[in-house]
Amino acid sequence: MSNTNFWRAAYQLFKPEEPLATPEELKNFYVQRDNSPVDKLASLLAMEDDPAQFLLAGHRGGGKTTELRRLQQKLNDNYTVIWIDTQTALDRYNIGYAEVVVLIGLEIARQAFESDWLFTKDKLLIDLQESLKTVVYQDKDSYTEGLGLPKFLDKVGLILKRGLTREVTKTLNVRPLLSEIINQVNTIIDEAEKETRQKLLIIVDGLDRHDLETALEMFSSPLLTELNCHIIYSIPIALRYSPSFRQPMESFQKCLDLHNPPVFECDENLCPTTHPNSSGRKILNDVINKRIRSLGDSYKGLFNPDALELICEKSGGVMRDLVRLARTACEIGLRNKLILVDLKTAQEAVQEVRKEYNLSDYHYPELDSVHCTGKLTTKTHSLPNKGEFIICD
Repeated sequence: MSNTNFWRAAYQLFKPEEPLATPEELKNFYVQRDNSPVDKLASLLAMEDDPAQFLLAGHRGGGKTTELRRLQQKLNDNYTVIWIDTQTALDRYNIGYAEVVVLIGLEIARQAFESDWLFTKDKLLIDLQESLKTVVYQDKDSYTEGLGLPKFLDKVGLILKRGLTREVTKTLNVRPLLSEIINQVNTIIDEAEKETRQKLLIIVDGLDRHDLETALEMFSSPLLTELNCHIIYSIPIALRYSPSFRQPMESFQKCLDLHNPPVFECDENLCPTTHPNSSGRKILNDVINKRIRSLGDSYKGLFNPDALELICEKSGGVMRDLVRLARTACEIGLRNKLILVDLKTAQEAVQEVRKEYNLSDYHYPELDSVHCTGKLTTKTHSLPNKGEFIICD
């Protein structure tokens, strides 16, 4: 095997932007966390007779999508689970609650049309189609008359990808129209749950990738809690801890947190120490080793123990950074014609990845304060393009 082929196999195992999504990936590569909210969510859903809305918060790249995929797999037999990925379906720079509501209605219609989930569906789907038209008809490129349901759904999907807000919500009061869409969706949900005797669970992923201001406006809308089914939204961690979100958060049954595996112990006051956290580091070690083992004996010991320890520590427990560091180390291994990742290679990988993070001068005192106290602060900073904001957000 050539040096390139050797390293390519390992390199391809570590894709920082891709969560574990398929049953095979979850079976082969998933590592159980001590603090995963999946079991708690499954228990909470099992106890709820009435529709319940939950939030899942965590650091970006911390593994929320993987955990939600695992929840989907766990509940597939007992629920009708509809997965909605706002990152691929919506324009991240032009998104609000209107786009999210229409997207949910669109995916409910698609699920009902393409499966046996709803048997007496023709009239219900026509009514929902008419409600969706009332929101998108003003868009100059959104002519939908005469389109059958499959083509209509595809057309609305393209309109959503571009974004409704620019063309629609500035020119008409969209809230009553969105309420009508929700009413039609709720009628479909009620009929489907009666026919299948199976509750519906909607998982809305990707909303955690938006800035605090956009997320706050989106989740402050009561429309996102008016669906008559179980629903889980992923949210940015900044929203979770924003004082402005305290009251809107009460509209949801619970906000669960996905914590990063700790790489250092904390003292009794929750302040960080320099003592390694063995259980957290074992989880991170297992994430890398489980993938390497899938390549067979010829890759055994690809990462030296001291190199692996450094990569786990410098990831800070963030899964995406852990995978990015491992991938960068493989790239350096190929570049330097090595046969394994030693400590020097791991150090070089850390330096390369560190260049991707841009800290400003005003960040450093704040980071030092949080490190010393273990507590967030409310100190503010002002920038011309952003105004005054809380640094810790």
